[in-house]
Amino acid sequence: MNNPFNPSFGRIPEIFLNRGQLIDEVTDELENPNSPYKISIVYGTRGVGKTTFLTEVGRKIKEKDNWIVVNLAMESNLLATLIDNLYINSSSKLKKILQSIDGLSFSAFGLELSTQIKHTLSTYQGILTQMLSQLRKEGIKVLITIDEVKSTKELKNFASYYQLLNREDFPVALMMTGLPENISELQNEDVMTFLLRGKRIALSSLNLSQIEYSYQTVFNAGNYEIAPNILHKMAIMTKGYSYAFQLLGYLVWNGAKDKKVINQEIIDKIMPEYLLELDQNAYTKIFDSLSKQDKNFLYAMAQSDKNHVQIKEIREKLQRPSNFVANYRRRLLDDQVIQATSYGEVAFILPYFKDYVLKQYQFEQELE
Repeated sequence: MNNPFNPSFGRIPEIFLNRGQLIDEVTDELENPNSPYKISIVYGTRGVGKTTFLTEVGRKIKEKDNWIVVNLAMESNLLATLIDNLYINSSSKLKKILQSIDGLSFSAFGLELSTQIKHTLSTYQGILTQMLSQLRKEGIKVLITIDEVKSTKELKNFASYYQLLNREDFPVALMMTGLPENISELQNEDVMTFLLRGKRIALSSLNLSQIEYSYQTVFNAGNYEIAPNILHKMAIMTKGYSYAFQLLGYLVWNGAKDKKVINQEIIDKIMPEYLLELDQNAYTKIFDSLSKQDKNFLYAMAQSDKNHVQIKEIREKLQRPSNFVANYRRRLLDDQVIQATSYGEVAFILPYFKDYVLKQYQFEQELE
């Protein structure tokens, strides 16, 4: 049995913890034309499982006979790619109907326009409207997914067109994923303000009991011997972070494959690589995206000897007024770097992120 864990970003792992209840809620809501989920934004920090969630929703919707699912990539011409994929994912009957649109034909290479038709934004919008009108007559609904959105000219053009579809009540749903800071940037764009009316889906930490059970199931299937206390420790080591779940499982599987025994010795053996991979593949990118004042807040927070840190203590270390500290607390909560644990207290969400922040603070002090 090959290692079933996959810590690679952007790929759907063989073993993952399904947010089943939330996925079912979203797919059921998409059947309702008045549902807020018609426009939905899945957001969370790097490695939290946004792509997996989007893929699972798309897979479940695709199983329905009256739906077409189109997955768009940010790097593409979104409108042209949407036209091609609507045709490719249509049934034979629907393909014939779409081929009947004047001046429009498809080949193995995608959309072909008559020589008298120019490749312009308005042309693509006109073609899409005709295609979607035909699909609506046939009772077909469309789900468009876009992973890791950013503010680009292409996305703005697409968003403007989607607003028109929404006004004319086309049965076209839009689901996007993105990092918290990119989603905030989109919603501050004039053409994107309609996104504020959409449903925001924040992916939170995974359930630790579910992680423990999943590790037990997978390692038992691979004929590994692992004690309950080690299973519990591994779950705690992930703190519910989806990427950490994959990474730790992957490293432990490989580290114990010779004797098929997972014990404290194996955990100690893989620990340096586990921390290094978290730092290099996730934490450096997360930390670099923060502002200087965000980082100062985290530096002050990390220097506390408590896991649950009082805002009062952070304010005293920063020597800043309450409204200043409250602003950066809110920013870091939105970015899913910290969490509120009780009134007036916060804690780090990600495993060993406090250690990473302290290390960055030490580097900064030594370089001054």
